Amino acid sequence: MRSRLWVKPAIMSLAAVLWVSFAYFGAFLLPEDMRVVVKREILINLLGIMASTMLTVATFSVAAMVSAYSAVSTTATPRATRIVMQDRSSQNSLTSFLAAFIYAIIALVAISIVEYGAGGRVLLFAGYSGVLIWVLISFVRWVDRVSKLGRMGDTLERVEESCRETFSSPETMGTLGAKTADDSPVTGARITADIIGYVQNIDVAELNEIAGELGTSIRVMERPGAFVDPHDALVTVLNHPNLEEEMITRIRNTFQLGDSRRVSSDPRFGMILLSEIADRALSPAVNDPGTAIVVLGIQVRLMEMWSQHHNKEEKIKYEHIEVPPLSAEDLLDDAFTAISRDGAGIFEVGARIQKSLAVLGRLSGGIFASAARRHSRLALEQAELSLVTDDHKKIVRQLAEQVGNPAN
Repeated sequence: MRSRLWVKPAIMSLAAVLWVSFAYFGAFLLPEDMRVVVKREILINLLGIMASTMLTVATFSVAAMVSAYSAVSTTATPRATRIVMQDRSSQNSLTSFLAAFIYAIIALVAISIVEYGAGGRVLLFAGYSGVLIWVLISFVRWVDRVSKLGRMGDTLERVEESCRETFSSPETMGTLGAKTADDSPVTGARITADIIGYVQNIDVAELNEIAGELGTSIRVMERPGAFVDPHDALVTVLNHPNLEEEMITRIRNTFQLGDSRRVSSDPRFGMILLSEIADRALSPAVNDPGTAIVVLGIQVRLMEMWSQHHNKEEKIKYEHIEVPPLSAEDLLDDAFTAISRDGAGIFEVGARIQKSLAVLGRLSGGIFASAARRHSRLALEQAELSLVTDDHKKIVRQLAEQVGNPAN
């Protein structure tokens, strides 16, 4: 809901209606001998000015935001647009402009058809003053924000911030608060998906409650981010070969399936987003290896966060559920495959890939060591075939030798 622009303005519209209604019915709460007197004609003029001005500002703001979102799709990746749309600063500014316009229109209509007393006009003016102060503060912030919105640096910052929320969650990066599923085969009822789509979220708490009612354990077969169809099993209910249709429906409803992936529950998708941004920057039309190097740094920082959580024992909240752990191999595949392929002919990118993999290989616990060596070898092979000068090949080869070596 955070990415939908209509949510906050709709809430503020309701608040405007409530305040205008309160101004009419609550005027008797004010003393009759008030020193502040707001004439009806002056209030109508002020509200009219606000309505016309805020309509123009809101239209400009929407146009600027749409232009920025289009720029993100063109320069970065269309998949990052949803994250940029969740920018709270932009949403709050647009909300303030629309809220001021809506309040002015509703107040104008109300004061034109209903006779407000002196107290009611004072309350309407108080609402006008509060909204005006809010708009002025938001406008100053918006001027600074709109100059950055849609630029590559800001897009990368937003994507990294969104990924950090995911990578800093022990449950999301671990087994969703459940037990760790091993590779041993299991028998029981296989509950398959009823539609084709991506697993966006799993209600593990509800699934654990169902398992408790059945007196067994449930093994989750697909993590968030997996693409499933009606032939793929979502879960296996251990030691229960047959289940009633009602129970099968309850289990299926714990899985939210959709046509796209979500960074908030799918850390691998965050790596893919960053990889796509770097890959587009490496295209001949853009030719921006600096962006790819920045992306590599972000990916290393994020995976370092995961390694810290991985080395700690995860607290088990759902005793009856087993979830397969996130694989270091998968994370590195999502992060480095495309960049290694399309940046193989660019020396500085190839060198930074090897340095990044060397850092990952040295992380405590050695969780990335094996995967880092494999990707280093693949990146070196591609660089050997694509680099032009022997000196550059030699340097990349020397950097590749340091990957997985704790002494370096």
